[in-house]
Amino acid sequence: MAESKDTATPEEAPTQSIGLVNLVVETLYALAARPEGSSIRAIAQETGNSRSSTHRILQYLARSGYAEQTENGSYVVGSRLVSLSARVFGVVPVLQIARSIMRKLVDQVGETCYLATYLPDDDFCTYIHRVESDNLVRHVQPLGVRLPLHAGAVGKAILASLPTFDFTLLDLVPYTAHTLTTESALKESLELVREKGYAISVEERVLGVAGVASVVKSGESVVGALTVSVPLSRVAPTSLDQIGELVRAHAEELSSALTGIGVTRI
Repeated sequence: MAESKDTATPEEAPTQSIGLVNLVVETLYALAARPEGSSIRAIAQETGNSRSSTHRILQYLARSGYAEQTENGSYVVGSRLVSLSARVFGVVPVLQIARSIMRKLVDQVGETCYLATYLPDDDFCTYIHRVESDNLVRHVQPLGVRLPLHAGAVGKAILASLPTFDFTLLDLVPYTAHTLTTESALKESLELVREKGYAISVEERVLGVAGVASVVKSGESVVGALTVSVPLSRVAPTSLDQIGELVRAHAEELSSALTGIGVTRI
């Protein structure tokens, strides 16, 4: 006797597909309603779905970039969904896109991440957003303060990516004994930044702190940089290149998102 199979009839299949689509949409709505994150249990209760099915949907959404799982196991809206909403509604939630990508970077490297903005022909950049790590010992830098381009990783990442720049605009003042204070030394350092795709500074602006940064672009325009601040008491300088590869990858992801929604400045 042939074994019977529990398969849907042609009439039932579309109904089942629509039901699955509805569950996915309801899951996305549940994520959007709680920017701070939701647990699988909470989303399952809100959507009326089972936990196992909700888990599978969230895993698929995370693989597709429409959801992201945080370090504590909860789920939040992914950068791809934020980018899609910007295209549909004509809004540009730059910081929301950046925050999502920065959160992933912080979770991977365990250090505080900053987003800096840069305007053409300026001789400085400015931190506008920060995502902190959970480490008890961390170097927290204020937002809104002008940062010199010659001292620190974030400024060098920007300088190295500019097609032209008048270096006479820079006031090459020393912040520490490690600050680059000559044009020739700075230009030599920028060559290494271009080669690697990220900049490293060790106590160039703040003693006891290293920085790793990579430029953020929209199209071909330099709009800022993504940087990680690292206390030297926790990370050896020889380990900074590993962090640099991760910073570059996330800066490239942010650049792609900003390019996709046509951002000209952040």
